[in-house]
Amino acid sequence: MMERRMQAADPSEISVVGPGTRIEGTVVAAGSLRVDGEVKGTITAHKDVSLSAQGRVEADIQANNITLAGQVKGDLTATADVALPAESRLDGNIRANNVEVGGTVKGNIAAKGKVRLGSEARVEGDIHSTALAIAEGAVFIGTSVMGQEAG
Repeated sequence: MMERRMQAADPSEISVVGPGTRIEGTVVAAGSLRVDGEVKGTITAHKDVSLSAQGRVEADIQANNITLAGQVKGDLTATADVALPAESRLDGNIRANNVEVGGTVKGNIAAKGKVRLGSEARVEGDIHSTALAIAEGAVFIGTSVMGQEAG
């Protein structure tokens, strides 16, 4: 009888959902994940998740750090930070340590640390954080609670 052993995935590896690829279901990455295609379902990465400008996601995302340049419908949960550069769009809630928004968020943001809204940011939802910085030109429609940890 032949014995087969599976080696554990290297957590420093980056898995890629390439352009033109569509995945429906649960995606779990032992390391980091980069999405250039489409994902519908749930995404969990033990390290970081990044979404390119052409990426499209309808999923809840859990990771260490999350950087979104494309469009997402779903909630984001990061043990560290979330960044949404200009041109990004999120329809969902964010829970993280620090959050930087340069694009559009329609949902609530809960940060244990600081939330920073860039000059092109638009947030429609409530923000709970220990600190909030809003650049000139940013749009914020909602309420803010600061000074308390948003645990």
